[in-house]
Amino acid sequence: MVKVARGGSRLDVAGATVGLVAVALSLTPSLLPRPAWGQGLVSGLGFAVGYGVGVLLWRVAARLSKGRLPAAAEARAWIVVAVGFVGAAALMPFALEWQNSVREAVGMPDTDGFDWMWGAIGVAGGSWLAFAIGRGVAGGYRRLWALIAPRVPGREARPRVSGFATGALTVVAMLVVLSLGLSVLSFLLTAASVQHNRQYDPNYPQPTSPLRSGSEASLVAWDQVGQAGAKIVSGGPTVSQLELVTGVSAKEPIRVYVGIDVPGTFEERAQLAVDELIRTDASDRAVLMIAGTTGSGWLDPAALDGFEYLHAGDTAIVAMQYGATGSPVSAILTPELSQDGTSALVRAVTSWWETLPQDHRPQLVVYGLSLGSFGIQSAYADMADLQASTQGAVLAGTPSFTPIWSAAQASRDAGSPYSLPVLDGGTHVRWADQWGGLQTLAGTWDDTRVAYLQHGNDPIVWIGPSVIWSEPEWLKTGQRSTAVSKDMVWIPAVTAFQGVIDLVLSTAVPEDAGHKYGNLAVDGLHQVTGDAGLTEDAVDRIRAVIELYDTYSPVSN
Repeated sequence: MVKVARGGSRLDVAGATVGLVAVALSLTPSLLPRPAWGQGLVSGLGFAVGYGVGVLLWRVAARLSKGRLPAAAEARAWIVVAVGFVGAAALMPFALEWQNSVREAVGMPDTDGFDWMWGAIGVAGGSWLAFAIGRGVAGGYRRLWALIAPRVPGREARPRVSGFATGALTVVAMLVVLSLGLSVLSFLLTAASVQHNRQYDPNYPQPTSPLRSGSEASLVAWDQVGQAGAKIVSGGPTVSQLELVTGVSAKEPIRVYVGIDVPGTFEERAQLAVDELIRTDASDRAVLMIAGTTGSGWLDPAALDGFEYLHAGDTAIVAMQYGATGSPVSAILTPELSQDGTSALVRAVTSWWETLPQDHRPQLVVYGLSLGSFGIQSAYADMADLQASTQGAVLAGTPSFTPIWSAAQASRDAGSPYSLPVLDGGTHVRWADQWGGLQTLAGTWDDTRVAYLQHGNDPIVWIGPSVIWSEPEWLKTGQRSTAVSKDMVWIPAVTAFQGVIDLVLSTAVPEDAGHKYGNLAVDGLHQVTGDAGLTEDAVDRIRAVIELYDTYSPVSN
């Protein structure tokens, strides 16, 4: 049987072989282009994971063969590695061609090659990280076994049964330790994020207008809006800017934001948001937007500003922060916060809005990007409830685990592609991946309008657990987007693994690709909410202004 020395001084032939196969597979194209360090990281992690799988498979085979498999000379492992890396180098021209096909799909220029130094650093870092995690898990298992084994009864009389029981108890113990570790990690990340949320950017001073939360007239104190909220209530176009771009008379927009430092439950904070709407006379505005925030409380300024430009400031935006950690961390460790916090805000604002006279109340619309879209949709039982409770919705970059979105995708009209569905001929719900895409269907788009904005290469929309073991619908012939490289194919486990890296790189692309929707969101809001009687030239000017925005960061938001 092949042995792997503890401490990493010897290499396993089977592990090295499978690891190198994983390296070759890691060079294949995915949804988004990778920089040199990203490709190196993918290849390094791939080698380490493949190595572990190879070792495990060989040991299982050796045990099942009861020693009949010949032992492989460990010296040959280095030969395998050397030959394998020569083979991987030979694949580089193909890898370069594949990467350029991905870059073309997202509108980026071709690359002549990789920065080999950063690629090598990525390989070394990825391999070291994966091996370190593997050794840590193995070491923890051995230590727990040593603690549990002496306490399992019948070890000498029934060693086989005792060994099975010890192994099962050890696995359970490891799961308990892992759960506790995640809880501690969640606590530490939350504490650090909350502290960061209290460090305000000096470029966003306290607003002086009573129409903004955090002002002297506000029910929400300035030190309670948080860093994310401060950027929202202090930002946005002025009345003069609105009039200059739109060419019509404008009002000062209302922006209400309740941060996590406001004491009380989600319901109490949501009621405070309603009180702010009442205080600012939001009922007199043309359009009222409930905006679902991302994990840190962030909202895309391009969408907010574009919305206010479209309606010449005759708007009110209300949002509530439910956490301070970035969306990736929040989605994994505390997804219930997005659901509970956003749902509380939607219920409170909708209940208040329904008390207003039907002939004298603003149009009620909801908007969300990424985890904000998930939170908004979590506030409704299904699509029918969403349509009955609002007068419009714009939902961008919806995560793949969102139930209402998944149901709508699955109910699409026969013949329409999964990447850009058509539902009931587009009567109420429409999808778009580019400016003007919501208007391409021939039929009428009746109220209440729901717009899903999703790029064909946005990993947050498409990558989910099922990609590990089954070919996703969005990669099948006739279902895939033109924004996906023609060279991309589904490979079990590998595609999901690459998708995780794509998630990290989801905004390292030009506007209108990956997870960037600021420009497209303005078109969606225009089609769903209308405008203040603007000319086509005014809308073009708004688009030109918004196209200059490039602010989204998936790591911090």
